[in-house]
Amino acid sequence: MKLMKKAASVALASALVVVGLSAAQPALADQIPGTLTLVSGNGSSGASLNGSNTDTYFLNSVATSVGAPVGFRAASTSQIFQGGVLVGNISNLRTTSMAVTAGTNGLDGNPALMDRSVIATNNFVSNKKLDNAALSTLVSGPFEYRYYFHASSTSLDLVNDKYLSITLNYNATAGTWSLPVSATATATSLTASASGTNVTLAATVTPSGTAGNVVFREGATTVATVVNAAGTVSTTLTGVSNGPHTYTAQFVPTNATLFTGSTSGTASVTVGSQPAPATVTGDITVQVANGVGGGALVLTASSLTANLGSVVNSGGTLNASGTVTAVVDDSRQAGAAAFSLTGQVSDFTAPGGLVLSSSYLGWTPTVTGVGTGGAVVTSSSSATGGLKVARVWATGTPSAADPQPTTTNASALLQLRAPLNTAPGNYSALLTVTLT
Repeated sequence: MKLMKKAASVALASALVVVGLSAAQPALADQIPGTLTLVSGNGSSGASLNGSNTDTYFLNSVATSVGAPVGFRAASTSQIFQGGVLVGNISNLRTTSMAVTAGTNGLDGNPALMDRSVIATNNFVSNKKLDNAALSTLVSGPFEYRYYFHASSTSLDLVNDKYLSITLNYNATAGTWSLPVSATATATSLTASASGTNVTLAATVTPSGTAGNVVFREGATTVATVVNAAGTVSTTLTGVSNGPHTYTAQFVPTNATLFTGSTSGTASVTVGSQPAPATVTGDITVQVANGVGGGALVLTASSLTANLGSVVNSGGTLNASGTVTAVVDDSRQAGAAAFSLTGQVSDFTAPGGLVLSSSYLGWTPTVTGVGTGGAVVTSSSSATGGLKVARVWATGTPSAADPQPTTTNASALLQLRAPLNTAPGNYSALLTVTLT
């Protein structure tokens, strides 16, 4: 046993001390899943973990639940952070050549265990008191103990190297430290919307009173970060490529002792222009009722075929319009019953079984000559009736100066307002005009 201690002492004496670290590293390093189990310099552990800056060493032992990830197995250290800023190193650099009697460092991919059971002065566990001069900037409040796995043993990157973390509380007045109280759980939700090639992401963090950063990601790629976020925050991405995109939002609390972090579910959006407008056409027929009384009531279908053309996306609907006309000649005897010219349109259909309700089609009737136009039927994307049901186009009575015929020139502006999600296709419908 004495030989082991002596050999270990030599190994520790020749161990490298961490050098070249900035005192203001941002708290953006890559924390990995796993747990740290600490035993303080006074022997406390578990839920009662606590210590004093008068303890000879900060820790008696430290154990990890996981080992170093592949690519980060060159070295390991222990660091103290507060408020996302490096306070100082608190262990010797551990490499694969470290004395085996000093513990397992986790660099082989297995969990680490560093303790003082063999070597009381094991600086690979911790190499100073918590109030050592190198840690003099530590103030009252929460701080982090981080167990790092480094990609290089000569150039330590505390921003991108992997680490495990545990949060502790420090009381500078009493010179003591302990486990913090449980943090309040948070929840983050996310919505996404697109306009042209812009995507707006809005994240809401609950409960109220949270403070921290919200990191927006597409897959593993960070696309935006909102600093000092609270409540609902948003960001707009510009120049987003056409196609589907899926995003998440992660809340990173400023004070991890007060609030936990949280990640939203996914929010998806499709970027790109609307499909090319469809051309709406119609095969239109007419039915004419027999005249009554003296003379004749004749319907001349001047133009009952209307090509409404290509729809235009406007005001939240797909819009198109066209005009149909008809002429009614009435040479019946005076006193004959008033005539009624009505129109009704079947549902539009397109190849492939597509159907567009004629409820979305309305018209504005006008009449010149003798007669009165029917009521305006407002087109609407809410499918409230439209021309799916028979509508009065024009009404009129024969001339009192028998046998002088009267002519009613009827015109109707057809107006289509279809929903934005209407499937593309070449649609046609049947206009049925009835004269009674």
